Amino acid sequence: MRVSILLSICLLIVTNVGKADMITASLFTPQAPTGTAPVLVDLDGITVPSDATINGTGFTINFSVAAGQGVVQGTVEPLHAVPVGGVTGTTPEFLTGGFGSMLTSNIADSGNYLSTGTGTITITFAEPETSLALLWGSIDSSNSLMLNDAANFDVTGTLVQAAAAGFISNGFQGPGGSAYVVIDTDTPFTTVTLTSGVVSFESAGIAAASSPFSTIPEPSNVALIATGLLGIVVLFRRQMARQ
Repeated sequence: MRVSILLSICLLIVTNVGKADMITASLFTPQAPTGTAPVLVDLDGITVPSDATINGTGFTINFSVAAGQGVVQGTVEPLHAVPVGGVTGTTPEFLTGGFGSMLTSNIADSGNYLSTGTGTITITFAEPETSLALLWGSIDSSNSLMLNDAANFDVTGTLVQAAAAGFISNGFQGPGGSAYVVIDTDTPFTTVTLTSGVVSFESAGIAAASSPFSTIPEPSNVALIATGLLGIVVLFRRQMARQ
């Protein structure tokens, strides 16, 4: 009986380990969502600029933006700038399409992307997701990406800037100002809302996946688990010696 009680306590410690959200960012290395068979937010073939509702495979996009924003292409000052996905020497490179597409140094060949201006773009996925990947352009501290998960996880430009080693400066439009970002959460979301307080929030190469996010027990919990398991072993040996 005592053995089973201690085992139950240890299992309770494991299952109550704190949940977590995670942001990873890389300036020039593409990153994928943690799940398999991601939903790709495809913007190819759309005549730009466009703020018409998009009904894609596994997702819908709704826009509340000013004229000239929404689905865009190229850099149009002062409305939006193409997210930088790579660099050769000092020459910036851009995605030619959506998630996983090739890079080009010719901005005229860059693909479509999303630009909020100071409005709002909402992506709704057909199924709950737990991982989101995107190329976040010219990261500004006033950019915001909010998930409608249980905690309404709000990923700000400030958080992404801190996560991207080598980030240049707030709102920088050249190499080192954009980053490939992956957001993982263990509370599923179905909508992603993009907003910005100034100029715009530009994003390209968006994909989502439904793989669960697994957390590593905190050191204190690991210690408690180890202590509990040791107690089980000691108690078991004592009981065996009495028999």
